[in-house]
Amino acid sequence: MKKESKQTIRERMTYFARVFWIDCELRANRYPNARKVAAHFEVNAKTAHRTLEFMRDQLRLPLAYSARHRGWHYTEPAYALPAIELTEGELVAILLAERLARQYRGTAIGRQVEEAFAKVLSAMTATVSIDLGALSEAHSFEAAATSDLDPELFRRLGRAAIERRRIEMTYYTAGRGELTRRRADPLHLRNYLGEWYLIAYDHYRNGIRDFHAGRIRELEVTEERFDWPEDFDLARYLDSGFAMIRGREPIDVEILFDEYQARWIRERGKVHPTEEREEMADGGLRIRLRVTALDGVRRYVMQYGSRAEVVAPEELRREIREEIEAMQAIYSQNISK
Repeated sequence: MKKESKQTIRERMTYFARVFWIDCELRANRYPNARKVAAHFEVNAKTAHRTLEFMRDQLRLPLAYSARHRGWHYTEPAYALPAIELTEGELVAILLAERLARQYRGTAIGRQVEEAFAKVLSAMTATVSIDLGALSEAHSFEAAATSDLDPELFRRLGRAAIERRRIEMTYYTAGRGELTRRRADPLHLRNYLGEWYLIAYDHYRNGIRDFHAGRIRELEVTEERFDWPEDFDLARYLDSGFAMIRGREPIDVEILFDEYQARWIRERGKVHPTEEREEMADGGLRIRLRVTALDGVRRYVMQYGSRAEVVAPEELRREIREEIEAMQAIYSQNISK
């Protein structure tokens, strides 16, 4: 079997995801259109429209556009998607989905993974057989732990973001240990290392904020509609943070890894979308990036101990120095006992 690039496999899986999601919307009589598809998958309207046309013209699905509902629908309600054959790389992706479903069973993301996994399996041809046992012998996955999240709350948040409906919620702020009532416009749901975050315009703070979805205690989706903020660029906003921690003003950060740790850093993907790398004469690696908050960077650097040094800014150097001194005091005290 011809080996496909990771990019090609990712593109095909993304395409399948769009087709299955549109099919689900059609069966639920929610009349999806190019705008809804584009918003859900963060693609442009032309890509979304091409997917709909492909389903109608190439897959020959009985699709028709309803001017009254401003969306597409099936003219044959019991119609089934045609079978789809998958490549070897895509079968491995299916195995990952199955493993994720097991790890996250009972959580919000687990239910979504299980549903997607079942749809993909049901769409396969009889000529493709998947031996999950055999694949498991050659591949294994370890997913990040995730906090409990009410599946129904997760679904309602996603629907509110898609339909651009204003929400009211009771939110627990862990840093201050207090509950506050918030009125917000949900813009995007972001998964970071297994945790779900809601990016929304917060009317309480009059600005864009990140909310940990697991800390939402009560949620009400109102009938009020909102418009996407004209001056808000989601991609730029996501790039501004580090480990889902953001501030207001951009800060230039410079980190120096010694020759030993640089070997592993080189093997990994980018630390941050804005990063620039410079190879050092002694085998070390210098990384420069721009963020809007330093707390996440501090935690990242400290995991490497003496193998990583913050060169700039001085504020971050001071924070790490104070943290080291506090740790030293704790461990020196324990040793003396």
